[in-house]
Amino acid sequence: MATPGWLAWSGPIFPMKRIAYLIIFLAFAFASAISAADKPVKVKTLLSEAKAAIKNSRNQANAEKNLMDNVAREDVSKTQRAEMYFMAQELERSMNAAENLKFYLKQPYDTIKFFSTILKMHEYLLICDSIESEPDDLGRINPKYHNRGREIMTTYRSNLLNGGKFLLKRNKYAEAFPYFDMYIRTARSDFFLDVFEFRNDTLLPHVAYWATVSAYNANQPRHALRYIDDAINGADTTLRVSLQEYKVRCYESLQEHDNWLKNLLEGVRLYPAHDYFFLHLMDHYSERKQYDHAIALCDSMLHTVGDRAIYWYGQSQMFLSKEQYDSCIVASNEALRLDSTMLDAYYNKGISYLNKAVAFAETACNDIRDPKCRRDRQTLQELYRNAKEPMEQVRKMTPEDTKRWAQPLYRIYLNLNMGDEFAEMEKILNAK
Repeated sequence: MATPGWLAWSGPIFPMKRIAYLIIFLAFAFASAISAADKPVKVKTLLSEAKAAIKNSRNQANAEKNLMDNVAREDVSKTQRAEMYFMAQELERSMNAAENLKFYLKQPYDTIKFFSTILKMHEYLLICDSIESEPDDLGRINPKYHNRGREIMTTYRSNLLNGGKFLLKRNKYAEAFPYFDMYIRTARSDFFLDVFEFRNDTLLPHVAYWATVSAYNANQPRHALRYIDDAINGADTTLRVSLQEYKVRCYESLQEHDNWLKNLLEGVRLYPAHDYFFLHLMDHYSERKQYDHAIALCDSMLHTVGDRAIYWYGQSQMFLSKEQYDSCIVASNEALRLDSTMLDAYYNKGISYLNKAVAFAETACNDIRDPKCRRDRQTLQELYRNAKEPMEQVRKMTPEDTKRWAQPLYRIYLNLNMGDEFAEMEKILNAK
């Protein structure tokens, strides 16, 4: 049989044409493949894959990732976006059911995964509802998943608490906070606007406390402050004191000075017997040389709380800073009357007498022919003797802290003509 003309080979020109056609064909196919690769996957396809994963109980995590990787695309409509988040929730629910089944069959299961899937379910439902609550161009709101979402939350939300407490007991504070946070957020969400028992859940103050403790121990001050007022309102007096201290510490960590000072003052007002607030407020006044404010605070505490050594010592410190030595000595004596072990009160008293002696020496009479000279000399000796006892007590209580007591005692012994003691101080100072 004769070969058809269109297949006949009449020379080298025809094979070249075939090669050219082949190259064009391959180029077109390659370009089509690239175009197909660049073209985003249809949302319908992603949703179908997700439904198949749920049905087969396989590849749910991968299907969820594909949904979330595409949910923010510009070509995805609001309705599709809401459906994608709801479907992501369904995938998490499918994974949760798988872990739950293992538990009932007494098979090894992942407790963290069991709880984390519930947390993710709630996250996706809140986002889905937020999207659906946005009105369209005509101002219409047509939520498709709102009622179903509420049903799912009602069924699963108690396990948010179980998950949070499970992690809290294991000191996994950063991981525990999101569970307590989600429990409160859902209770206050639009899902339960008309559900009295959720909006007024008696557990909420306790959950607020657990959330605060978790965030505080995780060194997340901003999170710790989120529900701290709710926690305070629902706590007993003992816990309220601690929570108020948490507030102060959180604002200090955030370097929000005004809020820090405001809550420090509030702590002193509400819980005057809790020394944390008093001590930090005294430091604040001292650093800014607001000595009169500090003295007034001590007076207030003595009146409100009672006769305590720490308040008298606080006054002695401020009087010393103001160079009001007589008042400092009085306050130091009162502090030591209540607490004979208060080292700093001894120091303040000794330094006050020593400073009084130094100041008096500058104006004392030096004319030995003048009778006043003898009286001034006696007064000066008395001041140094009064400085000696408390300063020696400082040495006794802190023998290694020579920088604190050696120089004052050197001057005291010098002016009291105590040769051996003076020589000892001189040796100590020269050894530095």
